[in-house]
Amino acid sequence: MRIPILAAIVLMFFIPSASYSQLVPPERVEPVGPPLFVVTVKGQTGFMDPAGHLVIKPAFERALPFHDGLAAVQRQGQWGFIDTTGRMVIEPQFISVGSFSEGLAKFQVKRYPDKLGYIDKTGQVVIQPQFDVAEDFRNGVARVGVATYKGILLSLIADVGVECHYKFIDRNGNRVPEPPPEHYATGEQDELIPFRKQGLYGYVNAEGQVVIEPQFEYAAAFSEGLARAYKNRLCGYIDKRGEWAITPRFEYANDFSEGLAGVKLGEEGWGFIDRSGQAVVPGRYGWIYDGFRHGVAEVALDRKQGYINKKGDWIRPQGE
Repeated sequence: MRIPILAAIVLMFFIPSASYSQLVPPERVEPVGPPLFVVTVKGQTGFMDPAGHLVIKPAFERALPFHDGLAAVQRQGQWGFIDTTGRMVIEPQFISVGSFSEGLAKFQVKRYPDKLGYIDKTGQVVIQPQFDVAEDFRNGVARVGVATYKGILLSLIADVGVECHYKFIDRNGNRVPEPPPEHYATGEQDELIPFRKQGLYGYVNAEGQVVIEPQFEYAAAFSEGLARAYKNRLCGYIDKRGEWAITPRFEYANDFSEGLAGVKLGEEGWGFIDRSGQAVVPGRYGWIYDGFRHGVAEVALDRKQGYINKKGDWIRPQGE
């Protein structure tokens, strides 16, 4: 009984609200729907189109990208959601949220500051706050976790990630078996889905048949016919035969999008390569957040965060 009692005391006096389940910002979500991009002008956040025109006036403290037709925005420390016209469809009332995925979004409220649940697109609670980790829904299933006492103590003492007991739930919050890799198939022709076996990654098809044997330290989903894969801690890109299209030589890399992929080009910094592996945008950025969408990519350089076009030119919000 000593560990539970000690953990309870630590939790009562030393853990600040939302200490180990922060959701803002969540893992970045690819924009879906209208090509609107989060932009900050004079300390206020709004949305611009690919040409830099301000479509939704900067009037928020923070914002997340649009997903499922809605974007999370913050006012007076509280989060709500707007549609693509800028109309507030879910009033600010949450201390933390995630973007919508399959009609559900993660949230936290003051009443349960350390727990996550899910709301629908009307703002109604669908799954009550009860999780310490909550991932996005994919094909009707989401992975969630509840922290262990041991995990909480270790995170406080050693500053490590919180150990959790994980399970999978459906859209009603009911526990379901862990889905096989093919569950996440999207219906794309000749689709391959990454899976992990004995510490190595390979790929199966939509029927669950192994197409590329496990051999990579990590392997991502295919994008535009190529997939990121790691060998000897370096990243390259493979084709659907499992052969190297671009040999591993990058410390970090992103997926291909609109024919280009962001990669870390050694000491030079982040830049973009084409499908042959040639650098087309020099490696001068401190970070590249996503691939190109509608000819626009989000990057950071010398503490400046913004958007560039495929020539590497900055897109300055008009009206800034």
